[in-house]
Amino acid sequence: MRKYLEVFRLSFKMQIVWRFDVAMTMVATVARIVAAWVLWQAIFAGKELVGGFTVGAMLSYYVVCSIVSSIDFSHKISGEVCWLIRDGRFSGHMVAPMNPLGFFGSMQAGESAFHLGFSLIAAAICAVAFGMRVALSADILQILLAAAMIPLGLAFMAGYHFWIGTLTFKFLDIDFFLHVQGNVIAFATGALIPLALLPQGLLQVLRLLPFTHVVYTPAMLLTGQMATGEGLFGLGVLAMWTAAMLAIAQRTYGRLRVKYDGVGI
Repeated sequence: MRKYLEVFRLSFKMQIVWRFDVAMTMVATVARIVAAWVLWQAIFAGKELVGGFTVGAMLSYYVVCSIVSSIDFSHKISGEVCWLIRDGRFSGHMVAPMNPLGFFGSMQAGESAFHLGFSLIAAAICAVAFGMRVALSADILQILLAAAMIPLGLAFMAGYHFWIGTLTFKFLDIDFFLHVQGNVIAFATGALIPLALLPQGLLQVLRLLPFTHVVYTPAMLLTGQMATGEGLFGLGVLAMWTAAMLAIAQRTYGRLRVKYDGVGI
């Protein structure tokens, strides 16, 4: 465990060097909130409710959603693992006394922890600049549920993207997986639109999948727009999927790594 904490610490400190990346994360958070503000102000023109949301509730959702989305850097794992395998340099991770999944997960966690503060600052600036009254839940249990689901969701996404990256052991080109799944996940997590606006039948299917509980459920809980019971259900679903995904990723890596003939330790 100590070596993974060291990876986390080094990843956290590395972000201080890459100041431009930090600035771009803040810009992306601001841009996402501003785009939502412009869009929903137009949609709510002359209306009090849209899909059960007031304009304040909708913007509160997007502010929280933008913060949660901005600290998820798991997509980098699939890209880096793919690149290292193709370049023949993944051999170094195969011989190092550290589980590759644990290594890349710890790297992502350190980066996420560092960017969290700056994302909060960016969201606060937007809220003040546009006069948004961000409504947060006063229910401690809802806040605790959301606080538990966010890191659990990041762990699931880390395992998922590591699994995608290891497919490079078997397939020459996984660009199709990288691009298509990115768009699907953005929709399924609720990062594009609140899933409550979808037909009830589709929402009932999505709530059984993990992606819904990575962003949408924590954001709804933090803004007080979801019942505690539904949050508990989401936490259970996400916990089971995370355990399964980490096991699948580890097993896939264990089976495919023996076919690797890369060089360059």
